[in-house]
Amino acid sequence: MYTGLFDVFNTILQYIMIFATINYCIGEKYKINKIKVAMWAIISALVTILITSIMGNYSLSIILMHIVGLALVIIPYNKDKLTATIAFSIVYVIILILAVSGITMWTFFTDAVSVPREYEFIVMITFMYLPSFIVSYLYLTNMTAVHKVYLMFKSRVSGTITLIMGTLVLDFLMAFSLITNDKDNPVFKEIIFIFLGILIVAATWYFANIDKKAREIHRLNIELENKINELKKIKHDYGSQISYLYGAYLMKNYEKLGELFKSVIEGNNISTQVKVLSREDSLLAQIVNSIDLMDVDVLIDERAELEHIKVNELDMHRIISNIVKNSIEALKGKGLLMIKSFYDYNSIVISIQNNGPEINKNIIGKIFEQGFSTKENKNKENGFGLYIVKELVNKYKGDINVKSTKELTEFTIKFPLHIN
Repeated sequence: MYTGLFDVFNTILQYIMIFATINYCIGEKYKINKIKVAMWAIISALVTILITSIMGNYSLSIILMHIVGLALVIIPYNKDKLTATIAFSIVYVIILILAVSGITMWTFFTDAVSVPREYEFIVMITFMYLPSFIVSYLYLTNMTAVHKVYLMFKSRVSGTITLIMGTLVLDFLMAFSLITNDKDNPVFKEIIFIFLGILIVAATWYFANIDKKAREIHRLNIELENKINELKKIKHDYGSQISYLYGAYLMKNYEKLGELFKSVIEGNNISTQVKVLSREDSLLAQIVNSIDLMDVDVLIDERAELEHIKVNELDMHRIISNIVKNSIEALKGKGLLMIKSFYDYNSIVISIQNNGPEINKNIIGKIFEQGFSTKENKNKENGFGLYIVKELVNKYKGDINVKSTKELTEFTIKFPLHIN
């Protein structure tokens, strides 16, 4: 009886953790009030308990409770299913780890020590329920740290997929643990193997789809390069025609000027540069758009909000622009510049990459030193850009590193994460 009451209380507490996490991490317009959080937590817990009481603690009930639990938490947050799924998965991993460690410690202790039957309940509380209650309390009182973990997963597509797949793998590990210990329903064994087959097929399809998309991107890159070459040719042709126009003007052959001018006027401002921005109004986009990029192609992929770091906007402009300008110089005005922002735990990362020449290993450790420059520096006018960057990053308790290979040079900046 008492064990049942503890199970009910523990299940409700686990769903409170799940709904509290979603409500904390989700956008302001999608939040629900605390009464609804408690209501949905109780409803979800009762459904889970009902499934357990009907099906028992068998392998199939583990998979079913996962699916039903996820469906229940998505219902009130159906306008942002991704946030609900990630938050659910984070808590689900913690619940499974607690369950496995609690059962393992309880089994080990009861096997090692001959515990009288009337005291088994106390042992169960000590090794299974008490640690769960303590972790739940620590979890709910440290939601800012949880939010940082959530942002870290959400800002990486691979991280989100890994988290979700990880919960499924843990489910199957627990299910196979019951099967191998002959504690499972024979009918459920067959269903579990069917589910496993479906998971393997789904995973194979997913990775095959990734490979297909990678090939498509490669093909599009080739098409883009061909298109750029076509535009360069058009620009060159129009340039020749403009020269011919000027020649006709000098020769005072005015009859042809109107016709020739009409044919070339549309192509006078053709640019071969390709620029892909995540958001036109973002700070990174504004900084990049303020710089003369020459013919450098730019790709900006923003997955973090720079408002979450306490860096003065002007200083951020100086940091990014100095690195971008150095990259353009290294590329000699032609190449690819990639800027990414994403969340790491307790920090925001800004990565600036270019496909320019490799930085010599003998000098890469000196590029942030004051006055150091690879250019002619007789008047000591060069060598301050990256030094200023380093000083500014340190000012805000950040960290900057550079690595360079024959394929890629990358500046990685980390700033402490500040979430109100």
